This record gives sequence, C-alpha cells and structure tokens, in this order.
Amino acid sequence: MPIPDLEAALTGARLVEEAGSLLTLGEEPERMVAHAFERLGQLVPYDLATVLLREGDGLRVAYALGPLATPQLSAALIPIRGNLRLQNALKARSRPATFEEDDPGEDTFHGLIDMPHGHSCLVAPLRSRGETFGLMTLDAMVCRQYPESVLHHVGVFASLLALGLKQAEHLARLAERERNLAEEVSYFREVQRRDVLQEPLRADSHAMRSILDQLRQVASTAATVLITGETGTGKEKVAQTLHHLSPRREKPFIKVNCSALPATLIESELFGHVKGAFSGAAAARKGRFELAHGGTLFLDEIGDLPLDLQPKLLRAIQEKEIDPLGSEQSRRVDVRLVAATHTDLRKAVAEARFREDLFYRLSVFPIHLPPLRERPEDIRALAEGFLDRFARENRRPPIHLPDSVRDQLEAYAWPGNVRELHNVLERAAILSAGRELKLPPGALPLRGERAGRPLTWEAQERGYLERLLRHTRGKITGVDGAAALADLAPSTLLSRLEKLRLRPKDFREA
Repeated sequence: MPIPDLEAALTGARLVEEAGSLLTLGEEPERMVAHAFERLGQLVPYDLATVLLREGDGLRVAYALGPLATPQLSAALIPIRGNLRLQNALKARSRPATFEEDDPGEDTFHGLIDMPHGHSCLVAPLRSRGETFGLMTLDAMVCRQYPESVLHHVGVFASLLALGLKQAEHLARLAERERNLAEEVSYFREVQRRDVLQEPLRADSHAMRSILDQLRQVASTAATVLITGETGTGKEKVAQTLHHLSPRREKPFIKVNCSALPATLIESELFGHVKGAFSGAAAARKGRFELAHGGTLFLDEIGDLPLDLQPKLLRAIQEKEIDPLGSEQSRRVDVRLVAATHTDLRKAVAEARFREDLFYRLSVFPIHLPPLRERPEDIRALAEGFLDRFARENRRPPIHLPDSVRDQLEAYAWPGNVRELHNVLERAAILSAGRELKLPPGALPLRGERAGRPLTWEAQERGYLERLLRHTRGKITGVDGAAALADLAPSTLLSRLEKLRLRPKDFREA
C-alpha cells in the first residue's frame, strides 16, 4: 500500500475510533449522534447524514444532520415497498452500499428534499442481535468515489452507531422503569400512610388508650418493640401506627410473616443472597432488612422463626449488620425492628424453642394487646370505621350501625378478635340491601346467641367448625391444624365440612 493510502487508512481508523468513543459515553441520544457524525464528517464529507429506524413497513427519520437537513425530514416515514435501494440496503449484512444518481431504485428522500443533479449516497445497515433495525445514510451533493478503506471504516462506524443507539434505548427503558418504580413506591407509601390516618388505631377503651400512649412514648426512639396478643387482635395495625408516629414515617414499612415462609427460604428473605449462593439463585437479591433500610421492619409471628436462624437475627439487631447468603462481606443496615407473636415466648424459652438472649433483646419495650372480648368498648368504633371504609371502597352510601346490632356485636365473645369482627361485618354489609346494617342468621353463632330456642345440632356443629377454621385460617393437617385441634382424622373432618358446605380455602384469609 502506498504511503499516502496508508496514512489515509490510519487517519480514518483514528477518526472512527474517536467517533466510536463518543457513542459509548452515555450522552443524550441526539447529542451522541451529532458529536459522532461530526467526527465522521472529517473522514466522509456529507451534506446530509441520517439515521433511519424501521417502523412497520417504513423507515422513520430519527436523526438528520447537515446542510440539507430540513424540518420536513424530521420524523418523516419513508416507505420501503417499491424502493429497491432501501430493500437491498436492509438485506446487507455489514458492508455499506454506494449509490449514484443513475443507479436503479427510487431516491431515498424522494418527495422530501430536492437532491442536486449528480449526487451520491452511501448507505450502511444498523444491526443488532442478527437483525437489521435501521439504516445510516450519508448523502453528498457531488458524486464521490469512496476507496475500500473508507467503506470499511464507515461499516465499522455503523456497527458502533447501532451499538450506541441500542445502548441508549436500553438506558432510556431502564430510566423509565426506575421512574415508574419510584412512583409506585411513593404511591404505595402514601396509600399505607393514608390508610393509617383514615383508619387510625381505635382507642375508646382504657386498655387501648393506654397502648396508644405507650406507642407515642416509644415512637421517637429506636427501641425494639415486641407486640403480643391473640391472633387477630390487630398487632400489625399497632406496628403500622408505631411506624407512622416515628421519625421513620417517610421510609419503608416492610412486613415479614415468619410463619408463612418455609424454613428453607426465610433466611434468604430476611438477609438476601448473592448470585449463585444456592441452586436457583440466578441473580443477587436484597433481603427484607435491606429493603427496610432507614425504615421499620415488622416481623410477624416471630415465635415461629427457626431456631438456627435466631443467632443471625440477634446479630442483625445488636450489630446492625447482616450477612447475605453466599456473601463474604457484611452489610450495614439501619432498621427499626418491631416483632409480634401470639405465642408465649417465655414458655418457648423454657422449652428451648426460642433463644433467651433473643427474647430479651426483642422485649425491650413489650406491648400486650388484650383480646376484643376484654374491650367491648372498642367494638362500636371498630365497626363504624370498617363500615365507612367498606362504603367508600365499594361506592356505597354510608351504612348505619343500629344500636340493636351493636348490642349483639358487644355481647359476642369474638374468638377471632378484630379479624373475625371485620369478616362478619363485611358479609353483613354485602347482604344488607339498605343503608342499615343487618346481621344475617347465624352470623354470630353460639356465644353471640341470646336466650331463646336452642340451636339445632347441625347449627351448633357448623358454628364450632366455622370458629375452628377461622382459628387455623383454613389449615386442616399438621399439629396446629383443625383436625388435630378437633381430635379428628383429617378425612373425617373434611367429610363433615363437605356435608355442611364449608370450604377451608374461604377461611385462609380470615
């Protein structure tokens, strides 16, 4: 190769390298394309440079630069059908194609701009993952003959341009996804905050007023709080109220139900894992501790936490550090921990099912929620609050709670506590045609019945089985399942349930 040709090739390579580097800087797409084409113009002078992106049966003008770039070119759609030049260019793999005025096929920008007599056009495909998604064109008002080295460099530039455009597209999608996720997080936090405000913790009874006072006292601190009480008493509502009253109210409130997660998954759920930490860990994942950073982590049914995980939880509370599965490096977390349980943790400690040191670390500030039967003064406010929310959510007129119905509600023992109250009210509200709440027959079985004609055997059995399923949340088998508590074989219990048309799945969210 003669020395001048060698120098030209080296100059071309340098210019393409410089232009390519501009395509990977992460700039806005328009600035990126403009800067890259400016460098390319030093190698291949042009009067019009465009990027055409495939859109249906046509090519949309995405970018147009140079003296011939007119407003009518902006976003113009150029049909492919009938244009032999474009069809051939789209079929090309990588090598640019050159066209002169007398070449067969319609001019690329026919009807959009008037190209002078004797112009030339250089077209290169834009490809990604084996498919051509567009074209790059360089038009000159004079007829030019491009040496092989220039065509090679333009082909390399087109490949880099395709890479840069796809990178910009992916970055835009990621940015949009990040904005959407941020908006969703903001929305759900606002919904959570609004729910706490619109349906605050009901505190008409002396016992609940005392609990609310305790929450106000401890909210401003970072102390760990342990909430105890029977199932369905509203422990999560207390935890939410505590979070809302605290300085962490604008940060996440993350909940983990320790009894709902398999023992094999709970460690990963709490502390996260790195990629490849175990079979199926195809990507790293943050645990609930990291998701709750800066906010509150609510560990419901903490008494069901596996014994072998309790030391890791103790370390996380004391040292404010976690060890994700598979990671050799600890991570700092700033989390306010609130735990809840319906079990007797002191008894669990005595039976070696719960670590004593963890028990004392959790119960820095214990709060006990009394069952609903011990605070009937709260029933009216709870019922009216639920009915107001039900009416709003279902676009119903306000539903009035008659004194006679309130008396029935206050007379019932509520073995399922607030959760059972809400279930009874929801069913009654659905069945009440007017604006006054009416309790359907059998809504408050057995203990809620006033003196009068005794219930039939089937009604009593139905009432017992309904309460049993509510207590176990529809669970039939296992040591804490309905069959074991009723001292029946699971098949026998299922047979009775089928006869009475009671479905366990209807009680799983009860």
